[in-house]
Amino acid sequence: MQFLMINLNPNFSTWVLTVATFLSGVAGCRPQAAADEAVRVGTKSQATAYETLPPEVEEVEQPESTPEAVGGSQRTVIRGDLASVDWESMRGRQVTIEGNLTIVDTFNLARYGEIKVARGRLYVPTSRIDPNDADPNGVSFEGGSNVAKVIAAKKRNDTGVLTIDDGRDSQNVFPPRLFPNLGGTLPTVRVGSVIKSVTGRIVEKQNRLVLVPGGPLKWIPAKRPSRPNVGDAEVTVASFNVLNYFTTIDDGANRARGADSASEFKRQGAKIVSAITALDADVIGLMEIENNANAEQRLIAALNQASGKDVFRGCGIPKGFRDAPGGGDAIRVALIYRADRVSPVGNVAMVRDRTFHLARTPVVQEFKPTRGGKSFTVVVNHFKSKGSSNADVANKDKGDGQGAYNAARRAQALAIVKFVKQLTKAERNARVLILGDLNAYQQEDPIDALRASGLVDLVSAKRSASRDATTHYSFLYRGQSGSLDHAFATKALAKDVTGVATWHINADEPRFLDYNEEYNPRSLFKPDPFRSSDHDPVLIGIRNQP
Repeated sequence: MQFLMINLNPNFSTWVLTVATFLSGVAGCRPQAAADEAVRVGTKSQATAYETLPPEVEEVEQPESTPEAVGGSQRTVIRGDLASVDWESMRGRQVTIEGNLTIVDTFNLARYGEIKVARGRLYVPTSRIDPNDADPNGVSFEGGSNVAKVIAAKKRNDTGVLTIDDGRDSQNVFPPRLFPNLGGTLPTVRVGSVIKSVTGRIVEKQNRLVLVPGGPLKWIPAKRPSRPNVGDAEVTVASFNVLNYFTTIDDGANRARGADSASEFKRQGAKIVSAITALDADVIGLMEIENNANAEQRLIAALNQASGKDVFRGCGIPKGFRDAPGGGDAIRVALIYRADRVSPVGNVAMVRDRTFHLARTPVVQEFKPTRGGKSFTVVVNHFKSKGSSNADVANKDKGDGQGAYNAARRAQALAIVKFVKQLTKAERNARVLILGDLNAYQQEDPIDALRASGLVDLVSAKRSASRDATTHYSFLYRGQSGSLDHAFATKALAKDVTGVATWHINADEPRFLDYNEEYNPRSLFKPDPFRSSDHDPVLIGIRNQP
């Protein structure tokens, strides 16, 4: 005797169809194979914080494997939004997820054999949703009237992720069972790659429910991008967070934050030099370089050696820097340049404001193209991070998606606005470029404060002009993409910008490709730009002829 049971769940807009076959001695009735019995879960389309990926990929066939035996248990087929699935009810079941899944996190792939997937790339909510304005084009930088939508988007992101695990208890097994070709025909597993339909069992591991497939995954790798085109530029400027480039080796007791050994420092330097060389920029603003003269000098020497020419120069440290608010931090910002393409005008300067005592002192330098043309000024920034350590009442995490120290970052943005106004007051058509790691996503208060002042958000402006609907990102945090790295300009300079682009050489790459030697498979290390840092560099093209 067969019963058809249909359960409609309006809360999640899902349909669930369960076919249960009961054998009670009725003639002609026989059970279907267990692999054919299924529960299908699907959803209607819902507004989500993700989007589909561009088809910039090619399919790779992994070695075949024998799937796990299902036995007499029921198999579940899942379609649609993962956020609507009751994973607890799937515990112990054999599950097939139909349709494409996007890899959103590879943080623990090499060490624990796991990845995280969703129905598309996930974006940090405040990269798209303004906590203050319902209209993302709004520039209010206080209030919080739209925080509920930020929180809702965060919930969708958090519940729309599934971990796929290799099922092993051992650590640091290479190559990983999920991607056995890694290190052979495959150099990487990038975020944005697509997993085709996957079948496995839902089990508990380390207090989490994960999907353990029966063998290697069938997937479509995302391609590594070439250097982006920023138009018919006469001068190019880059912003690049170099992830704690320290010449002082970290011994665990000093303030050093970078390499733990001479070998690691060599690997780190090789990757950073490769990335800066490939950027082919005339001026490069750096963040997270050790706060001394030696680190900048060592980097310059390495770049010149790699180029075979004595062309790279550093602007050095401004006079009185150590006494300025933020000047005593373990890291600093810096400016380096190609002396065969641009020349500094005057001495390197800084923005001296008390708000930067919680961050890094901004550095300022005017440049003039060696082939002639209008000069321009670059202001390099690295605002206070989002970590909540020692935050006072004003800077505690307010639960609005902006993290801790939002008030400090907003004040730092306003200090930059004040400084730029001083420059434009002295010279009405001052061509000023503000760039760096602002530790704030696109719709957060510090970014709105800069926009509200009349400064042009170059990334947003250029994307709007090109009708590019994709969301800009330069950083990946817990499987969610967003941009902490920005470029703004005065209107006098913005009209001469030929293009702005983020080169995705780092955020999408797995951490096991970086310079660190702990846990990273040695065979995978390459002295190339990929995973030279955890931030993607931003490249700006400028036209300078009168």
